[in-house]
This record gives sequence, structure tokens and C-alpha cells, in this order.
Amino acid sequence: MVTISSVAGLRTASSVPAYSASKAGITALTQSIAVDYANDNIRANVVCPGWVKTEMADEEMKSLAKDTEETVEQAYQRVTELMPARRLSNPEEIANAVSWLISPEASFVTGAVIPVDGGSVTVDVGMIAFR
Repeated sequence: MVTISSVAGLRTASSVPAYSASKAGITALTQSIAVDYANDNIRANVVCPGWVKTEMADEEMKSLAKDTEETVEQAYQRVTELMPARRLSNPEEIANAVSWLISPEASFVTGAVIPVDGGSVTVDVGMIAFR
């Protein structure tokens, strides 16, 4: 079993408490399933995407661009400029992580929470000024 959460379930931002809480809840539920059913050879893992180029992200970028008087492309650049990968992922990259988790190659992986986010949750935001 693989559930899709979000990096918002691992780190939060202003104005999204319900979204972050719901994603954190999915993560905790999946880990509980992993604990309860591992002995029955049932695996449960979580994939936490960061920004993915989707219609949902496009709508978010349109809103940000409107608020900041930027283009949509500039809004995308803004949300990725502090990420180590400096880009969005695509849906195929998320699907690849899921495919690995459900494959025999991940047969001993359960309860894992895997960010697929270009390294964004690894950034120490307090140190960004020292780049």
C-alpha cells in the first residue's frame, strides 16, 4: 500500500493548517497500518511530493502570480528558487517512486515516508542567507 501525502504534511506554511493537518494525518495513518500489519506481510508506505507540474500547481501559480504581479513562469521560479533541485517534479517522477515501493525490490520497506521533492524538506531555512 502506498499513500500520497505531501511535503505539507512534513513542513507547514502559513494559511494552510487544514491541508497540512490532513496530509500529516494520512502519513500517521499509513505508518499505523505499517506497524499493525507488517507481520501479515502487508507493507504500507507514504510518498510526499513537493511541487509537481500539474493542473493544481498551475492554479496555485496563477493565484501567486496575480498576488505578486508576476507571470506564472516567474511564480514557478519563486517557489523553486530555494529548493536544492531548483525545479518542479513531473507526475512521472512521483509515479516512479510509487512503482518502486510496490515492487519486489522494496519488499522490506514499510512505514517509510519518502519525500519526492527535489530536496526541499532538507533545507535549513535559517541558513539560506549564508549561501
